[in-house]
Amino acid sequence: MRIIGRPSRIALIGALLVGLAAVAAVPQALAQSKGKSIQTEAKWVKFDSAVNTVTVKIMKPGKRPKLKEAGLKKGKEATFDVKPEGSVLTRTTVAVNGKKGEITDIPEGKTVFIYWVEDPAKATKRFARKIDVIFSEEELAERYGFED
Repeated sequence: MRIIGRPSRIALIGALLVGLAAVAAVPQALAQSKGKSIQTEAKWVKFDSAVNTVTVKIMKPGKRPKLKEAGLKKGKEATFDVKPEGSVLTRTTVAVNGKKGEITDIPEGKTVFIYWVEDPAKATKRFARKIDVIFSEEELAERYGFED
């Protein structure tokens, strides 16, 4: 005798297979849309607001990217695409000493850490997801008027 409302074994197995397929597809979709960021240490050169790019001089290129054309060389200048405005999920974020900052807050010659990803559609393009700027205590005191 079968109880009404109780799912059959075939229905349970079908639901389980659909669930497993969905779980397997999620990491692949995330990997394609985001990718792992590469950290690069550099000296700040300039921000070009007309074309939304930043130019830096590379100090430590970080791990090698998969696309050889997107690679960086120590001592050479490199350009990164940025998106200064928009959602925190899609724009380039800037942190100055761990606090929210703006791309225009970064002075020329300052050491920055850029976290970027390759653009698979354009092998020579790099998108900066995040830029970290660290000021010394002396620079902070000069900039914001702090005294000991």
